[in-house]
Parts: sequence; C-alpha cells; structure tokens
Amino acid sequence: MTCNDFAGHVGTTFSLGPPRLDGMPLTLVEASRKRGGGIGRAPFSLVFRSSSGETLPQSTYHLTHPVMGKVDILLVPFRRVENGMDYVATFD
Repeated sequence: MTCNDFAGHVGTTFSLGPPRLDGMPLTLVEASRKRGGGIGRAPFSLVFRSSSGETLPQSTYHLTHPVMGKVDILLVPFRRVENGMDYVATFD
C-alpha cells in the first residue's frame, strides 16, 4: 500500500469489521506523505475519524472500503475531536 492508494479516498468511509465493532464507520480524513524513506515505499500516514464516543484500543483492525476492498491496518488512538476520535496509521 502507498499514500497514493489512499489519497483519492480522503473523505470516504471505511467500515470497521469483526472482531470488534462490525460495521462501525471510520472516515479517512487525511493521507499524508512523510519525509525520509530509502529504497521501496515512501513513508506515509493516514488519519481516520470515528464519530463514536468509544475509544478503540491500539490494534490491527479489518477495514472494508467500497472501492479498495478489505485492508488490515494498525490503528492507534491519536486525538479527541468534537463528537469523536481520530486514529492514526503510520507506514514506514
């Protein structure tokens, strides 16, 4: 996966799959490239936003997107926002 794979999907919804909260929506709010990287994939990060009041623990989650299909991503609680929580995924 690369930043370009996700960049065109900012603003769209991914569904959190089992085993946690089946169908919980997460909106991709940011896909940004990071400095550095050598040979291979350039580092990048993604920020997903939940409108749920529940804070999910750091874990690898199964996400489903209508265009991208299924992806497994390590999500880390990042910051509280009005009416929700942001989670970050970092790819180095």
